[in-house]
Amino acid sequence: MAKDDSTKIDKRKVTMRSVRLLPDGSTATEEATDYVRPDHLDVYVADAQTRWQLVQVSDEPDAGPGGYDGATSVPRELDLPDAGVVYPATASA
Repeated sequence: MAKDDSTKIDKRKVTMRSVRLLPDGSTATEEATDYVRPDHLDVYVADAQTRWQLVQVSDEPDAGPGGYDGATSVPRELDLPDAGVVYPATASA
């Protein structure tokens, strides 16, 4: 039996970068990547923009290293009804 893809979460890859000047005149670039559900994307990006100089969102779905069936956690600091919830991985068929 084929797996039902109607519940597949089409996450988006969010890449965040900041560059800072070091005391010796060189620069340091910090980068973080996360994979965010579309229903959380606007709130996630708005929050990230308060801390990062550049926030980019992929145009295409990208499940990330955990895959579409991997666990998903919602950061506690986000203004979402399910903030702090961890959704366990779903079984792959």
